Amino acid sequence: MQTTLDRIGLIAGAGEVPIYFAQKASQQGIKLISIGFSEEIKNSLAPYSERSYSVGVGQPGKIFETLHQNNVKELLILGKVEKSVIFKLQKFDFKALQLLKNIMTHEDKVLLLGVIAEFEKEGFSVLSQKEFLSDIFPEKGNLTRRAPTKQELEDIEFGLPIARELADMEIGQTLIVKNKMVVAVEAIEGTDRAIQRGCELAQKNCVVIKVSRTNQDYRYDSPGIGPQTIRMLVEGRAGVLALEAERVMVVEQMKVVGLADEAKISVVCV
Repeated sequence: MQTTLDRIGLIAGAGEVPIYFAQKASQQGIKLISIGFSEEIKNSLAPYSERSYSVGVGQPGKIFETLHQNNVKELLILGKVEKSVIFKLQKFDFKALQLLKNIMTHEDKVLLLGVIAEFEKEGFSVLSQKEFLSDIFPEKGNLTRRAPTKQELEDIEFGLPIARELADMEIGQTLIVKNKMVVAVEAIEGTDRAIQRGCELAQKNCVVIKVSRTNQDYRYDSPGIGPQTIRMLVEGRAGVLALEAERVMVVEQMKVVGLADEAKISVVCV
């Protein structure tokens, strides 16, 4: 991660990625103004931030105000906000209600592009996640000791174009395959629960494929996996995790590889 910026705003959802970035930024002397969508996220970022706040995802007006008060111009949006949040009762402020009213669909892409447009109207520049976290987007090749078998490679070749098509259709970015059959597709439930369901249906030795959209906008959404993903695969007795090379993040790669090697799961970038 190389940057000439000395102050960055971090808008943080759940997961390991915001913490990883905050640690790296702190090591490089970047002053972070962190805004987490929960107290738990705020507290996890506090050790690496000049200031850390907790603001609900439905309160963009308060987020803008906090960033302006801290003289933030450039910011990163990292971490997970589950799709299902839009269906739950939320404390939406006036800005959020205006935004939702102006967006005719609840697709991830449309919602988040609308959010970015609002940030830009407020004078902020939203930075690319990939530019700042390029070291955790692995290149093509095997990450683990075990490479996929011939049958597993055939399942990857079968599933990869389907996964890309589903991602471009805004359905989901994770696909579970076994014996050249689609077992499960990620939708609103998210990656972990899709893997859990797919592994249950496949019984064991399935292939999990995770990809990006063709025109992935890395300002707001970088598909990724971490140790928790591997734990789900171990629990479900999956055989392979195939990731789109240079387009899917692997957070805590040493831990990911260690857990996968221990369980004899193959992790490969294709």
